Amino acid sequence: MAFCEQISETTYRITVCLGYDSKGKKLRKRKTVKIDKTLTSKQLKNELNRQKVLFEEQVSGGNYLDGENITFAKFTQKWFKDYAEQNLAPATLVSYRQKINERILPAIGHIVLAKLQPTHLMEFYNNLKEDNIRLDGKYIPKEALLKWLISYKVADIEKITGITFKTCQRIKLGKSTDYKTGQKFCEVFELDINKMFSSKNKEKLSEKTIRNHIGIICSILSTAVKWNIIKDNPAKRIDMKKAPKSKPRYYDDKQIVFLLNALQNEPLAYRTMIYLTLDIGLRKSELTGLMWEDIDFEKATININKQRHYILGKGIIEETPKTEAGVRIVTASQTVISLLKQYRTQQVEQKLKLGTAWQNAPYVFLHEDGTAINPNLPYKWFTKFLERHNLPKITFHQLRHTNASLLISAGEDIVTVSGRLGHADKNITLNTYSHIIKSKEAQVANKMDEFYAGLKVNRN
Repeated sequence: MAFCEQISETTYRITVCLGYDSKGKKLRKRKTVKIDKTLTSKQLKNELNRQKVLFEEQVSGGNYLDGENITFAKFTQKWFKDYAEQNLAPATLVSYRQKINERILPAIGHIVLAKLQPTHLMEFYNNLKEDNIRLDGKYIPKEALLKWLISYKVADIEKITGITFKTCQRIKLGKSTDYKTGQKFCEVFELDINKMFSSKNKEKLSEKTIRNHIGIICSILSTAVKWNIIKDNPAKRIDMKKAPKSKPRYYDDKQIVFLLNALQNEPLAYRTMIYLTLDIGLRKSELTGLMWEDIDFEKATININKQRHYILGKGIIEETPKTEAGVRIVTASQTVISLLKQYRTQQVEQKLKLGTAWQNAPYVFLHEDGTAINPNLPYKWFTKFLERHNLPKITFHQLRHTNASLLISAGEDIVTVSGRLGHADKNITLNTYSHIIKSKEAQVANKMDEFYAGLKVNRN
């Protein structure tokens, strides 16, 4: 049964009684609601009745969460199930889970949602800026752990932890392992990883990575506000250092010449990948998601409509781009179209050669047996290619930045560049490549001088 009591002029508290517990204590659920003060008496009565019925249904159905009792960790579980898994891209979901489980929950997961304050978040924010906070370095067993393991045989450790015999043997011998293994080891034996392992990684997290952690917390708490579990979002009331804006790295004209010259003796498949990425600014997920049916050789256009990702724990997945702008038709150069034709001919010849052994995956870029390549292969190959040819280090994604810088430097308008890159908003392009746009200021001044010089003006 639900009843309502007025707290202030526009605020009412609804209480639902749930009977008694084993000790005879009355069980209640409460919720505070605000009502528009302009309502008439009849409208007010109807609205309060509606709110009471709605709240009683939520409580009886087990769908009401009380911010005064539920912890951040418990709410995060529901947030994942009811919101994140339905609305976030798989790659984003994996990234969020990793940050939440490895850093966020150990720091604030135990705090009751309604009692979470900006001071808790600032303390967490400051902790992330300390040394030894990165989780991608080597973790070495301390003397305390080696002494603790003396009574255990390696085979016993393997059986208890589920970690491979070889890795357990390394730990028992005091040799390094990675963070995840160290964390799993300590969780099984209920040990403190900071007391049992030392980290060799002295690097700090970047400000951008730190802000990403706070951004995840803010997103979770914003949902809690929308679901009327807490009144406001404490993450929106903390002051953080503004992350310095980093300039995207890319090759200049001379470096591109060296790159293309080095490509001439490389396998046709990889040569085509690099030219294609450099030509139209593809993401590697878009490149590996291309099918032959997406390419119109007569019109020299490429339909970008899917992405392939490797997701840890899920394998390779195919999905549509995040935004409508990501689905686009882009015109390629004749140089690239010619390379694609050569590569398709080579692929057909290989298919005929293998016969029934050919796997016939539907994508453009395949292994020699016709199976689809891993979405991470272009990045790995390109990294080794640069090393072999002693070329300046850039990532595969920075070929996309190189494409944008070439177009902007050549005087292409920002709307066209943004459309080719698949940006949802041209402001993304403007913000990302603002330094290139600013560098063209001198060229504009020179053009004005040329304009003035061409005018027949009487200067007397």
